[in-house]
Amino acid sequence: MRLIVKSCLVRISLMLALMMSQQVCAEPLKPFMASSRVEIEKAHHDQPMIMAFWSLDCTYCLDELSTLGEFVKQHPKIKLVLVNADGLSTTQEVVKALKQIKLPAAYEAWQFSEPDEERLRYSIDKAWYGELPRTYYYDNAHQVKAVSGSPDLIWLKSWASKF
Repeated sequence: MRLIVKSCLVRISLMLALMMSQQVCAEPLKPFMASSRVEIEKAHHDQPMIMAFWSLDCTYCLDELSTLGEFVKQHPKIKLVLVNADGLSTTQEVVKALKQIKLPAAYEAWQFSEPDEERLRYSIDKAWYGELPRTYYYDNAHQVKAVSGSPDLIWLKSWASKF
């Protein structure tokens, strides 16, 4: 009898562990919606932050994310928030790509989660037409500078020297 109970407990434990590991791996990206930029800004209002929008199809995006990841490792006061603009159908590919990039241990990952991507981009920034990479640099006072394309490393180092 004890052997049967022990066997059942082991099976239940293994099933729970498997289910929990699948949940953790299945949704590592937060859903990015029209209100998400404001939500992120409020969550990090008291610290410098880099919010980088990127896509799997963007030739330069993965290199920029790697550069930003290395940069934030050297400047741990700066929060890194990554937002993938590909939509929910690419979640597995996005997770795989993020694992291959040299990112700091602490960063946030989001993914576009609304069907009307043009409307979503407009809610983020009325002056943004969808070009990628698109990065927003927030200082301590949350004054923001938007940059399309790769950042100038000299400017980036100068910007970070203020924190």
